[in-house]
Order: sequence, then C-alpha cells, then structure tokens
Amino acid sequence: MAIPSTASDGTAPPQERAPASLVELLSDWYWEQDAEFRFTVVSTRRPENSADPFPYVGRKHWEQPALNLSDLDWERHRAQLEWHQPFRDFEVQHATDNGRIVWVSLSGEPMFDETGAFKGYRGIGRDITAQKRTEELSRLEHAIARELAQAATAADGVRAALRLICDAEGWDAGRCFRVDPANGELAYAEGWFTREGDIEQLLRGSRVLWQAGKPVWSTDLPRAKGGTFATFAIPVVSQQKTIAMLTFSGHTAREPDKPFADAAPAIGSLFGQFLQRKDAEDALRQSEARFRSLTQLSSDFFWESDLQHRLTSVVHGPSAAAAPVGYAAVGKAPWEIAAVRPDHAGWQVHRQTLESRLPFRDFEVARSVADGGVRYFAVSGQPHYDLRGNFLGYRGVGRDVTEIALARERIASLAYSDPLTGLANRVSLGPALDQAIERAKRHNGKIAGVFIDLDGFKQINDRHGHAAGDAFLVEVAQRLRRHVRASDLVARFGGDEFFVMLEGVQDLVGVERVVVKLIDALRKPYMGIGEAQRRVSATLGVSLFPDDAPDAATLIQHADEAMYTAKQAGKNAYCLYSTGKKPVPPAPNGADAAIRSPDLGSASRPE
Repeated sequence: MAIPSTASDGTAPPQERAPASLVELLSDWYWEQDAEFRFTVVSTRRPENSADPFPYVGRKHWEQPALNLSDLDWERHRAQLEWHQPFRDFEVQHATDNGRIVWVSLSGEPMFDETGAFKGYRGIGRDITAQKRTEELSRLEHAIARELAQAATAADGVRAALRLICDAEGWDAGRCFRVDPANGELAYAEGWFTREGDIEQLLRGSRVLWQAGKPVWSTDLPRAKGGTFATFAIPVVSQQKTIAMLTFSGHTAREPDKPFADAAPAIGSLFGQFLQRKDAEDALRQSEARFRSLTQLSSDFFWESDLQHRLTSVVHGPSAAAAPVGYAAVGKAPWEIAAVRPDHAGWQVHRQTLESRLPFRDFEVARSVADGGVRYFAVSGQPHYDLRGNFLGYRGVGRDVTEIALARERIASLAYSDPLTGLANRVSLGPALDQAIERAKRHNGKIAGVFIDLDGFKQINDRHGHAAGDAFLVEVAQRLRRHVRASDLVARFGGDEFFVMLEGVQDLVGVERVVVKLIDALRKPYMGIGEAQRRVSATLGVSLFPDDAPDAATLIQHADEAMYTAKQAGKNAYCLYSTGKKPVPPAPNGADAAIRSPDLGSASRPE
C-alpha cells in the first residue's frame, strides 16, 4: 500500500515542495526525515495497489527489518547520518507483507534552517528489484555453466546444477528426466529425492506442451502428508529437440517470476549442451571398450621392420577390409611417406624412441587414402633381437582406429565449440583468454574484451519461432567473424550473448573503430525473419587488459558491466569500462560519427 504524504507542521509551502516534485519524476519515492531521523514525508509515484517496502511515517528506517543488513551495517549508516553527511545508493532489501522480496536504493542529503541548525534529511528512493533479480539470475547461469564444465560425470553435473537452482529459487526438490528418442517416453535420471509418480503423471499429461518447448506449471499435485506441491518443469532442448526435462517442486503456490521463466530456456540449453557432450563421451568409452575387447582376439595388421626401420613385412588380419598404407609401406620407413599426422616434430620424437630401441604403444598415424578420406591407425611395437642379442629391427601390430579418432574430434568440438554457430563456447573462452593474457604479458601488449548482447532477439523467437531465431544467431556469428581479424577470438557466451577478444590492440581509438563496425554490421537487415530485422540491434561493453582488469575473469566481468551501462542508456550503443563513456547509437555513417564525437556522453564507472 502506498504511504500517504504527511508533515508534522502541516502542508509544506509550494516553494519548498517544488524541488521534491521535480525529484519525484526521477525516482519511485520522495522522502523526508526530522532531526531524529524519523520519516515525516513519503510520497510515491508507484501504483496504488503495488507492494510498498517503505517504513511508515513516524518510524526510523532501521526499525524495519532489512534482509541484507547486519546490526554493524546499520551502525555505520546511523553514524553517517549523525555526522550529517549525504549518502547515495544505500541498498536495502525488504520482505513485503505478501512475501515478495523488494530491493530499494536510497539517496539523501541533510537539511538545515536559516541559522544552520540541522533539520533532518530529504532524499529519493528507487525500486531496483528488477536489476538485482537480473544480476542474481546471471550469477546463477554462470554458476551452472561452471559446475557442468567441471563435472566428471553426467550424474555429478546434473545433481550439482539442480542443487544450485533449488538453493537459489527455494525449491524443495529438483529432478532430471531423460527423453527416450525411440518412443518419446520420459525416464527418471537424476535428482535430489526419490521418484514421485504424481510428477511423472503430470509430465505425461502435459506432453504436448513440453514437446513444443513450453514450460509446465501446476499446483494440483496431492501429497501424502496433505497440502499440495507446486511444480515447475523446464524443457532441455538440444539441436531443436527436447532431450530431457528438469522439474522443480516445493511447498509453494507462488508461480516463478517472469525473469526466471525468461531465463528457463537458457538454463535448459546449458543442460542440453552438457548432456549431449556426456552422451558422446559415454558412446566413445563404449566404443573404445569394444575395440579393446576385439583387439585382444586379433589386430588389423602385423608388421616387421629392419635395422633402418624400413618395413620388411606387413600381414593383414581377417578384420582388415582392405590393405591401406598404415604404419608404412614395405621398403619404406614410416616417416618417408606423407602423413596427415603426426607432424615433423612428432616423427622426430618417434624416431628417437626407435633409435633408443624402446617399446612403444598406440602411436597414432593418420594417412590420406585413395577416396580422399583420412584413416587413423594405432601402432604398437617392440624391438626384436636374435639369439646372440643382436638388434634385428622392430615387430608389432596395428589397428584401424578411424572411428575412435573421429569420435574424439566430435567430442572436442562439442566440449569447446557452440554446436549451433560453430564459435568457441563459454567453456573454451576462459582458457583462450588466459593464454592470450600470458602472451600479452610477455610482449607488454593489450587485449580488448567486447561483450555483446543482442537487442530484441526474444521478439524474433516469439514471433517467428526458434528455427528463425537459430538462423538469426548463425548469421550474427558469421557477421562477427567477417568484421574481425582471423587471429581474434569470437565466442558465443550463451543465449543471445557473444564475446569478442581483440589481441594486440594499440589504443582505445582503434578498439572503438572495430566496435562501431560490429554495431553497424549487426543492425543491417537479416533475411528470412520477416519484419523483425528492423528492430534488431546490439549493445556492447568494452574492457581492456591490463588497464581495466588483471585477469580473464575480471576482463569478462568488466566488459559485461560496461555493456549493462550502455543498455541502460538506451541500447544500440557501447560503453568503455575504463571511462564509463557511452556514446549515442551510431549514425548511419558508422565509425566516423562515433569516433569524431568522443564526448557524446558519460556514465559512472560500474562499481
């Protein structure tokens, strides 16, 4: 309920209320306190039916519990007031009467009468709940990605990520159900508690919804101990298919808020990439186990070499489909025949092993074959001696491991690249930045990190469907790659967020020129998504190493903060973290307009 404006000495004169009226236009509340720090005036521009976290008139601020402040925090604030010092952006977290959590940012200044006597304080308040919620969900997504990237097994990763979500959102239980690709049925995979038939029945009854990629909400599940259990289900989508379901349940009837519902597809995508990668790793392990079992019975070929390591004999086993050149050809040493792998250095190491007459195992060789493809062979060998101990050469076995090698490459691609755009993903971005920073330290160089957030991407998905959204993201990735150097890294950070690393930068002017080129490239029309391309733009944040950040994690964080500063200024623009500078959206002539006007605007440096 909004708090009525009152004053202990009656209605304030118009000349005294005019400044407050102007301030009220820029805030959610205007307030005044007396010399004892009791609220005497609180006026609000919020709707009459909105929850108001402010204390009632006549009470001191610290008389109302704050969830984020300790007694020591209040002591510091009271000391600041008693010294009659102005304060800015003092953040307080309250729980309203209906249980909603609200964040308020307060700023105030002391008031004095004509004689200089202290009269109290006046100031403004802003509701920053939405901003705090966005930051909270962003931290949650990053924590989930980190847990999944570090997990040794699929079960460990899923359980850890489910726990993060339950802890952050107050759910009692989290579960993961896998979709059987053969019949579309759900099967319980991992979770916190035991299986619950009621939840599985709900999922079977709402199959039409989640197969279309839509969340499911219900409060109608009966519990054995009485009451109801609310359930929220998130589809896990990978390559436009729902491969699993995440369910979160607890003793609550309050539906998840809109920010969490909006973040649900991104969370599901993180799980989808993780499960797809772990499935591929499991398939590879099973394949390797099969191959190990088979090679105990037979090998693809047996070979022998002479003193100069030239092959003297190759005998192919019954499992060899043909007789390709594997380890080498008769009469040739292995390194005398062109190979895709290893490189020259790899062959040198192998030759040293042979010259030292040491046994070797699973030395991998890749050769081009007549059909234009590449075959991979794993070769093992040991030195061979006559009865007098004279070295005669080597003998050993070889296997065609092409299937395993190709599967291993697919695993690496899934683990370190985005399956949709082909760009580097969040997992590979950190190590790449760390390596670039080490290079920059050695050469006393600079690195620019550019955090990119697309404006209006959600509307494309909502209006034209996920297929159009995926096509749009692929085109965005291609445009980013075309407008940076081949040596620069472009990564998809997640959802509609991208990150560009520019190495070897000289100064901010050059960085800004590249940034404006990227903004102009991204806002050009996109074919195949209807009229939505007219509303698509991008907001960018820039941070420099070592000027703004000492390490990779801080470089990303500061670029992200600068991007949010630019987005708050109106989107379709960029902000430099080091200066807080946020130019207006670039003019049609692009880089010239932005670079010629270095003082187009300023912002406070992100804290």
